[in-house]
Amino acid sequence: MGVSLIERKVCPLCGCGLLDIHIPFPEIPVKRCRACAFIFSSKLMPGDELHRYYSEDFGSHRHMQGQIVNATVNTWAFERMLKSSGGTVRNLLDVGTGYGFFLKAVHQRLDIDVTGVELSRTEANYGNTELGLDIRNVMLSEAEVTMNHFDMVTAFEVIEHIADPRGFVAELAKYVKPGGYMLIMTDNFESKVARGLGAGFPKWIPHSHISHFAPSTLERVVADAGLVIIHRMSYTPWELVLRNFRNRLLCTKKNPSSAFNFSVVLQTEMKGTFPLFRLRLALNKILAQMRTVDSLDGALMYVLARKSS
Repeated sequence: MGVSLIERKVCPLCGCGLLDIHIPFPEIPVKRCRACAFIFSSKLMPGDELHRYYSEDFGSHRHMQGQIVNATVNTWAFERMLKSSGGTVRNLLDVGTGYGFFLKAVHQRLDIDVTGVELSRTEANYGNTELGLDIRNVMLSEAEVTMNHFDMVTAFEVIEHIADPRGFVAELAKYVKPGGYMLIMTDNFESKVARGLGAGFPKWIPHSHISHFAPSTLERVVADAGLVIIHRMSYTPWELVLRNFRNRLLCTKKNPSSAFNFSVVLQTEMKGTFPLFRLRLALNKILAQMRTVDSLDGALMYVLARKSS
């Protein structure tokens, strides 16, 4: 897959042009805004190529395994946060739903009417044909779902893929009914393990993860959409804790050049298997429950917000 890149000269969150290099990956440096501290990839694929990348080229056995593992944790987190809110969810829209494992689990466990939106043809087709779900294989604006209709709108590990995160969250909010909820989950790129691992933090994937959040910037985009945050939750996966401990013990830290090679990644990212799949499937939910805190200090952040009635 041959790709071109265009440069982003201003912060996508606040529009400021005063930027510093945060991590100097050779092909796609990651920058930080001096005004609002938002971190983002300084280059990205043009809109048509980015759309083709996700719709035609995205999806693999490795991604499927990863989503199976993540769905077990996200389903538990969803139930925990829903219980804390005291609300009732009868219907749910999941944007960037992938293969649909979270949707399937929520429907089966809680008898919620679920709808998904997913740009990847491979992933949406699997959810529709193999899991019997209603997944719309289009952009959200083309999905023919009703605005102000859903008790809950969710987006798990999606916002980091979005070039305009403020616009994305504002669009999600349009589909939440008055008094309903929005749940967003993404990585914390200023967490303890992210700082400790530096360029070796595995979520630095600057051609795909192009908007990199910290607690303050995630809360900002939610507030800008007119929603009120009612619950914060996070945890740090055990594999990141072990990786950070090993690097500190051995005094090893990847440099940007060795951590990310764009051409190599494009050739390999849709191949292989999810590392330690069976072990992570067995342990991740249990250890997430043990390590979860009601703050955004961990490496994976969940924010539950409410739309005014």
